[in-house]
Amino acid sequence: MVRVRIFYQTDPAVTIAGGIDTFIRGMLKAAPADIELSVVGLTTDPVARPVGRWSECKVDGRSAWFFPVGRLHDPRGRSRIPLSVRLTAGIARHFYACTSGCDVLEFHRIEPALLFLRDPRPKNAFVHQNMADALGSRGSDVRWRALPWLFFLLERLMLESAASVFGVRADAVEAYRSRYPHLAHCFRFIPTWMDPDVFFPAREPQAREDRVVVSVGRLDSQKNPLLLIDGFALLARRRADVRLVVVGDGVLRREVAARIGHHGIGSRVVLAGLRPPREVADLLRRADCFALTSAYEGMPMCVLEALGCGIPVVSTRVGEIERVVKPGINGELVDPATPESVADAVEKVLSGGHAYGTQACVAAVADYVPQKVLASVFEHYRRLLRPAAVRPLIAQGLP
Repeated sequence: MVRVRIFYQTDPAVTIAGGIDTFIRGMLKAAPADIELSVVGLTTDPVARPVGRWSECKVDGRSAWFFPVGRLHDPRGRSRIPLSVRLTAGIARHFYACTSGCDVLEFHRIEPALLFLRDPRPKNAFVHQNMADALGSRGSDVRWRALPWLFFLLERLMLESAASVFGVRADAVEAYRSRYPHLAHCFRFIPTWMDPDVFFPAREPQAREDRVVVSVGRLDSQKNPLLLIDGFALLARRRADVRLVVVGDGVLRREVAARIGHHGIGSRVVLAGLRPPREVADLLRRADCFALTSAYEGMPMCVLEALGCGIPVVSTRVGEIERVVKPGINGELVDPATPESVADAVEKVLSGGHAYGTQACVAAVADYVPQKVLASVFEHYRRLLRPAAVRPLIAQGLP
């Protein structure tokens, strides 16, 4: 048994808008019998999952152990103190209770990893962005953008202590290898995935008069929902049969609602808020097109999930989108990222008929399922417990 402890500001017992939260929940569900994953995070319900105590929770029917070190008051909003800082402080307060009894330490942010720089246990990290892009992106809401030099200094300390680092953007992996050539062997690319048990095509054709566009994601600067609303407003002037459903929540909800009112399209846009995965899948199966207007991304799982449901995707040209979205086949890519380009791309998909077929969408994500994607990660956990055997492999850059 390999016991892996994940440190991230999430509550795995509930649905939280965020790709990393979804990523971790997917790992908990897919873990094989000989891999025990547990989470140290922040609780949304201190009665059911009290701070400072291990609680057993259910993740898609599977049991997982969770140790909250603090409270997550509003998963939708932006706290005055960054959640990663609150998580790190909570770990320090409950250090022995939340860190004992595990073999491998895993991090999805640098801040909590700084507490373990001298810990001899093997450490694994996931990089979900190319942080050079995220910190330099115009309009980025990453708080480290004010002190990028300090971020990269602390990141270097974390990476120097890690046995391995997985990145969900191939260009980010190459950038890290170039930045840290003496650690190049530690970095490896891993795509994200979609759960075919949840995200699958409709079994029967959907008959309706309206055409439905769905978007799923946090309402924040990275996801750029205002671009989506502006693009849809242009499309709504051209076509009377289109509707938009926005699934998710976040700090820009009020601005999004105000922009909808400004364009006078309130009767044609639904802000659906947070929804659990199976409800999201049902919405996707009733849609004609999925739209993503992010300013920057890694490999967003929502795009894979939409394709898994047989729905063509319109997306800005970001991250690893081009691995799965093929223009004219299962969607369109928006470049430049303007309201006009978004409207044109969505209209092209809606008018394309059978050109964007269900089969082409599903085929694009056939290899991006947990059993295939995560097999190498779980095997890597096993190897980390065999240091005499694994060190030569890591030194050679082997997975």
